[in-house]
Amino acid sequence: MSRLTDAQAMRLGLALARAHVRQQQRLDERLGMWHGLDTKDFLLLDALTQASHGRLPTLQLAQALHIAPSALVRQLMPLEKTGLVAREAGALLLRPAGRQLHAEAAQTVGAVCAKAWAGVGLDLCGPDALQAQLDAVARSAVTPTPSAAPAP
Repeated sequence: MSRLTDAQAMRLGLALARAHVRQQQRLDERLGMWHGLDTKDFLLLDALTQASHGRLPTLQLAQALHIAPSALVRQLMPLEKTGLVAREAGALLLRPAGRQLHAEAAQTVGAVCAKAWAGVGLDLCGPDALQAQLDAVARSAVTPTPSAAPAP
């Protein structure tokens, strides 16, 4: 198996970034229109839905969402005011209204994602392998090392 060149890796990384931005735009549009959420809020509710008893320590949730704890606190304010989540002893708790909204929004997210993948021609084995690769990219903490010195 040959290794990607830096130029190939850059093109692939930028294509992934463009696809991510476009998919987030689609999700934000539909989630906002139908559920009053954006993608970041859905991801937060989704993480809590998957947590034991719908509860996660605040720091663990911030790490799971790949955001700073201060950014999480700012994101929580409207979700708390609308009764979707509650802060409780250093943790976040998904309230019943949040669980219900997540279930409804998950149908919208599923439909938007299915439409995006429909034209790609992924076979039945493909999604698991692709998800494993994307998860590995997300977990990687490789510090970039340019192959050439930057121009002055």
